[in-house]
Amino acid sequence: MTTAPHASINLGNGVVIGHPVFLAPMAGVSDAVFRQLCREAGAGYATTEFSRDEALLRGIQAQVDLIDLSLDARPAGVQIFGSDPDTMRRAAAFVMSHAAPDVLDINMGCPAPKVTAGQGGSSLLRDPDRAIAIVRGIAEEIAPTPTTVKIRVGWDDAHKQSGVAVSLAKRLVDTGARMITVHGRTRQQRYEGLACWDTIAAVAAAVSVPVIGNGDIQTPADVMHRLRTSGVSGVAIGRAARGRPWIFGQIAAAMAGQPVPPDPDTASRIALGLDHISRQIAYEAACVARDPSHARRAETTIHGLASGRALGHLLPHVMWYVWGTPGANEARRALSRARSAEELHDVLADFGARPDAYRHREEDRALATVRPASSDAVHDTADQREPTPAGH
Repeated sequence: MTTAPHASINLGNGVVIGHPVFLAPMAGVSDAVFRQLCREAGAGYATTEFSRDEALLRGIQAQVDLIDLSLDARPAGVQIFGSDPDTMRRAAAFVMSHAAPDVLDINMGCPAPKVTAGQGGSSLLRDPDRAIAIVRGIAEEIAPTPTTVKIRVGWDDAHKQSGVAVSLAKRLVDTGARMITVHGRTRQQRYEGLACWDTIAAVAAAVSVPVIGNGDIQTPADVMHRLRTSGVSGVAIGRAARGRPWIFGQIAAAMAGQPVPPDPDTASRIALGLDHISRQIAYEAACVARDPSHARRAETTIHGLASGRALGHLLPHVMWYVWGTPGANEARRALSRARSAEELHDVLADFGARPDAYRHREEDRALATVRPASSDAVHDTADQREPTPAGH
């Protein structure tokens, strides 16, 4: 098997990323425990899900927790977003003093209306002077720590066709950006349609710093193809990693010319999910315990708070772990009714121990749907679709 090009990515200040396959930051997905699992599986680098600049400066604990790197393998990056150059500069300084990341990444790609309405995220593609002012201020503030930027290929198709990604990337690099990640969709596309790798390749050809391509990377073959043909220094994987941290090990094997391991069987996926839950509970307990506002609370109260926080982080991940397995729809119904992380653990463990029971209930439910419904029938309306929290 022919291996893909593989060179370390050197960002300066001693920051070297040895494996060019990243976990892309995703809001509500790439939290600390999931980043840890993906790095253990073979991801070469990961960045936190984004934090709002103003919230960090106000010390809002939920946002401060997002920049915690205590579980991360190094090098690791923190991503922030905002629209005011001075506020972003001060937030970057806060991040450096609080979390000491190896890299500070600026989000100029998020398409969410709540972000773009405040002129942050991908709105900055339409205000290049503001984008440049943000990068200049941060790069000067945190030097010699590398500043990196994530962008999209444009606001809409006409904006993409104008060449904004290339022109903005050049200016960002001239201003101090040490790496550019390009999501191959426009803001208007959000996460629909195909990523434009022609534009990603054009950016890679136009700038002197590493460019990371993001979009439609689903398999090891996709990684090999893009590294060979697009001129990028690396790729970032987002939605394809949800519930599948093992994809990074499969990619590493392919790049080394080794046989690609198959996807884990159901038992192995359940075991991974149970490990994820246990890690998340322990991590949230540590977060709650170090929060000064909980300093005088009883241990049982702290445990309850940690369990509730963990449940919020875990539910989508656990749903993804069981997706596509026999009995998954019935398991997902049961998981959605969990009211604590411990209960989530118990339901998942039960599914692992008795998968046939869930499969039979699912079959019975399917049979019931073809029978005439009685007037007092109660229908389960649990959403069986795959959850899709936003990436950025």
